[in-house]
Amino acid sequence: MKPEIAVIDIGSNSVRLMLGAVENGRVRRIFKTLNTTRLAKGVDATGKLQPDRMADTIDAIRVFYEEANGYGVPVIAYATSAVRDAKNRDTFVANVLEQTGVRVRVLSGEEEGKFAFSAVTGGEGTVFDIGGGSFQIVTKDRALSFPCGCVRAKEQCDAQDPKTLERELFQWMDARTSVPEAVPAPVYGVGGTISTIGAMLAKQEQYDPLGLKRIEREELDYLIRQLSKVPEPVRKKIPLLTRRYDVILQGGTILKYLMDRTHTDCVLPSDRDGMEGIAEAALRGDLEEGTV
Repeated sequence: MKPEIAVIDIGSNSVRLMLGAVENGRVRRIFKTLNTTRLAKGVDATGKLQPDRMADTIDAIRVFYEEANGYGVPVIAYATSAVRDAKNRDTFVANVLEQTGVRVRVLSGEEEGKFAFSAVTGGEGTVFDIGGGSFQIVTKDRALSFPCGCVRAKEQCDAQDPKTLERELFQWMDARTSVPEAVPAPVYGVGGTISTIGAMLAKQEQYDPLGLKRIEREELDYLIRQLSKVPEPVRKKIPLLTRRYDVILQGGTILKYLMDRTHTDCVLPSDRDGMEGIAEAALRGDLEEGTV
């Protein structure tokens, strides 16, 4: 398939590029890749994006834009939690434009969640979206966003013991969130944490977006316990964990929290996410800002 649109997601954990084409009225991804830059690192402690994280992220945006621009298709660039929460967000957005030519749309948490919901569901059910800086809970009636992502959770609690992680991070999230006690089924999950867990439960050695396994609470608990026994340097060598070996326990604990607090027994991981959602909105003509 020939690309018709490109999307650059400037996330709290990584910068991602998707090339997509329209098939049966929906955007289908042709290619996705990412560069882990940890833009959210230090934002909670200082309120600002750190210079080295901004520099690495801008370099990644430049490379992805040049690659996407070579296809001669529209490019949509958007930023999420780390940028929207930072005091120096305007400086970062201006630097991106000056150094790369890319105009960045900064999404609200609600927008971020709604794009994921439109991409993943048929208009029913719930989406859990766990990112580096925030998580979203989205239904057809509302979109909730809270500043609790895996990178921020790592800075809050760097423990490897599941009981310590659960105790400290559940308390941290309880203070920062207001999670509903129940959500409509089915519950879908998006974001690198959830897709990676779905791939690991499917016993994949290399990531296959079509073969992700449903996530049940007992299996999630078991996987977190097993991963906690593997030192970070060893986890880094596992192909599925190379880019998130050091935050997978925190991300898994966030998912456990969401399932526990909403009394959800099963999450269906999806490789489709907000990138497809914003691409479809752009092709419908619903976006006016952030295009180049």
